[in-house]
Amino acid sequence: MNKIVDNFANEKIQIFNEENFEQVKTMILDKVDYVVLIRNNTPIKIFPVEKGKIAEELCITHFLVGKENMEIDLEKYKGEIYLVMGNNDEIKGVVTFKEIICYLKNALKAIEREFELVKTDLEAFMACSEDLACITDGTGRKVRISSSAERIYGLKPEDFIGKNVAELEKNGVYFPSATKIAIEEKRKVTVIQKTKTGKKLLVTAIPFFDEKNNIKRIVSISKDITDEEKLKAELKETKALLKKYEEELTSLRAVHIKSSELIYRSKQMEKLIELVNRVAPTDSTILIYGETGVGKEVLAKYIHNISRSGNPFIKINCGAIPENLLEAELFGYEKGAFTGARSEGKPGLIEVADKGTLLLDEISELPLSLQVKLLRVLQEKEFIRVGGIKPIKVDVRIIAASNKDLRELVKERKFRQDLYYRLNVVPVTIPPLRERVQDIPILAYHFLNMYNEKYGRSKQLTNEVMEVFMKYPWPGNVRELENVIERIVIISENDQITKKDLPGELLNQEETNHSFGVHVSRLMPLKEATALVEYQLIKQAIEECGSSYKAAEILGVDQSTIIRKLKKYESMFL
Repeated sequence: MNKIVDNFANEKIQIFNEENFEQVKTMILDKVDYVVLIRNNTPIKIFPVEKGKIAEELCITHFLVGKENMEIDLEKYKGEIYLVMGNNDEIKGVVTFKEIICYLKNALKAIEREFELVKTDLEAFMACSEDLACITDGTGRKVRISSSAERIYGLKPEDFIGKNVAELEKNGVYFPSATKIAIEEKRKVTVIQKTKTGKKLLVTAIPFFDEKNNIKRIVSISKDITDEEKLKAELKETKALLKKYEEELTSLRAVHIKSSELIYRSKQMEKLIELVNRVAPTDSTILIYGETGVGKEVLAKYIHNISRSGNPFIKINCGAIPENLLEAELFGYEKGAFTGARSEGKPGLIEVADKGTLLLDEISELPLSLQVKLLRVLQEKEFIRVGGIKPIKVDVRIIAASNKDLRELVKERKFRQDLYYRLNVVPVTIPPLRERVQDIPILAYHFLNMYNEKYGRSKQLTNEVMEVFMKYPWPGNVRELENVIERIVIISENDQITKKDLPGELLNQEETNHSFGVHVSRLMPLKEATALVEYQLIKQAIEECGSSYKAAEILGVDQSTIIRKLKKYESMFL
């Protein structure tokens, strides 16, 4: 060190000042090994320069060792200088303490300017967000809060500054305090908070720690969820009401249903009615297929009310009238047309249905000899009475209904092909009741209200009765269900209808279902029958096991397979 002092005395050394202080920073950073503190010509301490250490850090950590503040009497340190040394112990320059202090003051001013910019940015960020942002110190004392505090808490931001969260919680401004919990548990916390103003907030408080794991700051973000909670409550209430309405589905609706309206709930019927609604306003001929009792006449009346309401709706069962009388019933006759005929003649049902609708039920039973005459009505919109010679023009819409496949009858030469194509313009098929079990409750309650009103009763169906109805295959379809409801309304002794009031065939079928829970009650394609049996087996397994997981275990498949098949088959059979 003495050599360094000697060199200092003998060499002409550049003294760095405020103007050229940047030069020493470069030397310290790139070309210098160490800096020596000289006091009264005596080396006091050597500060080695670490490779890559920045000059500002070197000034703070080495040049100001032991000095607590910047307000120093510079005259006191006149004899204190710093030598900037090179790699070969040559003196690069001299920096006085005064120049270092001046430089650091300027650096501090730059830091303060940067801090003000950061402060401005933080305030802008907190002000622009609708969510409430708050910063507290490690004790829970609020140091900063966004302007939305007034909207949420009803207090101005300045009313919060310096207040402790525990004090605010105690005074009822809000509860609970997420910041208080975060301090106590030293972790991120999210709570639902209620305010004195009646709002509900979702508050997340995040603590920030120093190197000793002490909390320095807690930042909390509060989102106003008052409206969301209100919507959730309303949604929950609405769902409860919907469930209640669903349980009382038809008892609330069926009272207002007219006899000509359709009663349904199943997806199959919904799709069918969508088709019918598109076709009904036109004059196209409609051919309705369906088993006996499914409601073909009801559907025909529905179509009539859309297209020709206020005009005649005439129905004739082609299989219920002898062939020798059917022609006269349909086409009418002139006076003296045959023995026993009225002297004044008689108009036929086609003529009576003019401007309206004629339903030809069981059209498959229409004799071949009359099929030709009906074809002329469809093609020419005219006919000739029995015994007459003058064509009569009519404007009548023909709706045919059949429980037999007319295509097969055409192949067997029991039905005219040309008439089949005239009738089969828009074919619709009403599915049997067993394939649309969702319609059973609504139909049952409709008939119950109807016969309660007719017979002056107040009967009610119990859940056990409805369970029997849902499992019974209803070979007679809707007509059978109506007959069963009428019977039990009349003969049941109590207002509450129970299983003991049901006909024997329904209970016998339930026992059969209990012993073997799957059935196929009609001929169908093998692929469809297999799917139906599999669907019924899955339903039975879930009912008996109580969950799809246990059902899957019993049936030897994955639970996901059960859910997938159940969803697929419900779209097919419900």
